[in-house]
Amino acid sequence: MASQCIEDLMEAYVDGDSSAFDELYRQTAPRLMGYLIRLTRHRERAEDLVQITFSKVHRARGSYFRGAPLLPWMLAIARRSFLDEVRSAKYRRERLSADGSLPEPAPEDEPGVPAGVSEALERALEKLPDNYREAIVLTKVTGLSIKEAAEVLGVTPTAVKLRVHRGYKALRVALEQFEGGTP
Repeated sequence: MASQCIEDLMEAYVDGDSSAFDELYRQTAPRLMGYLIRLTRHRERAEDLVQITFSKVHRARGSYFRGAPLLPWMLAIARRSFLDEVRSAKYRRERLSADGSLPEPAPEDEPGVPAGVSEALERALEKLPDNYREAIVLTKVTGLSIKEAAEVLGVTPTAVKLRVHRGYKALRVALEQFEGGTP
């Protein structure tokens, strides 16, 4: 199947084209995975949540509003799935973000970025309050607009802008400490 707009794929899937779901998965799973890895900080849990998200997308396909942006809708489902896992008794005992499992591999430095800066940025991002980190990940990493991120988070666009701004301030302080030799 040629590369299609994800909204068109979802509409085809809603209309009964099961092959559209495979292509939809191929095009959207990596973005969902990236978002969920940053939320959970664990690859295995993120993989599980991607599967849960697609299961919920399948079940909710009839409620998809044709023509509406699909990715924010899917990210909102992923976020709610994550929050459900955090609240569940099973994961409460394990403490979703700090259970002692192996850490994610360090990110590779981008070309032209001094050695260690990418890793320092990831560490600083992990230390941010969840609401700041989520706003930055949605707008800068996932590439959503402020309005789309607001829909995913269930807040106003102004709140997203404020969270991104405050998150950037905290990141700037953390990276200044990195430059000073205290990461």
